[in-house]
Amino acid sequence: MNASGVVLRHEGSSVVVDLDGEEVACTLRKTLQRARGSKAVAVGDRVVVARGGEGAAVERVEERRTELARSDPSRPRHKQVIAANVDLLLVVASAADPAPVTGLIDRFLVAGAHLGIETALVFNKVDLDPGQTRAEIRDGYAEAGLRVLETSAAAGTGLEELKSLLKGRTTTLAGHSGVGKSSLANALDPSLRIRTAEVQERSGKGVHTTTTASLLRLPWGGYLVDTPGIREFGLWGMEERDLGACFPEIAARAPSCRFHDCLHDKEPDCAVKAACAGGEFAGWRYDSYRTLLGEIRESRPGY
Repeated sequence: MNASGVVLRHEGSSVVVDLDGEEVACTLRKTLQRARGSKAVAVGDRVVVARGGEGAAVERVEERRTELARSDPSRPRHKQVIAANVDLLLVVASAADPAPVTGLIDRFLVAGAHLGIETALVFNKVDLDPGQTRAEIRDGYAEAGLRVLETSAAAGTGLEELKSLLKGRTTTLAGHSGVGKSSLANALDPSLRIRTAEVQERSGKGVHTTTTASLLRLPWGGYLVDTPGIREFGLWGMEERDLGACFPEIAARAPSCRFHDCLHDKEPDCAVKAACAGGEFAGWRYDSYRTLLGEIRESRPGY
């Protein structure tokens, strides 16, 4: 008998699939592994499972609507899929302890935009910051047209707004280690009981408490993908000409550039550079753009 389900997590060589609320451990058919490679399925994949006297096995993986992917840190020219069929990429940063890392935030936001996944930015731990540290960064993202929320897992701030945003969707939490992703998930639904750890006192960096991605069912509808803290996020499948469209403030000004194929780098009469120099949008966003542009160039074969 066949049934459809959603992959919740990997357990050794098997995967655990949600079949109408029942968690079932499934093997992978060898034909499926041969056809799709060693990473035959990802968390969030919708699959067809055959159940019989010998147990359950994944027969087929349905076509993915979306996939959150990055360049494999150990093999930069290979793709690493973090989660499949994601509706919302929720980029979590901390207002303090550790301080926001705009470069990594921008990588996630750009990845979501390029892959066609809706993105939103959450500043967590607002109870640790009176507003001065994060205000400029928060306003810069909001002025760019990005949705920005503020939360505190410890104090319960902003949780109802966040819960409403997640309802009925598959959402990936992404961000640097130590920003409070696991604590935030536990505050939204205490039954999740995700393991957490404190930020290291000497380095100020987060401790990795989640080692593999897993899909968690939310009681009010939808799923939450809990991902490992990611310090590296190489963009996958992006060309130089694609990057500007992933920055709303750059995309809005690009038509006014002298050249229609302007990359807003060294070209003359660039409306984007002029706007940044004039303080029309946050300078760190342009810095992120140029950093990512350089990385895309360097990733080209024969560079």
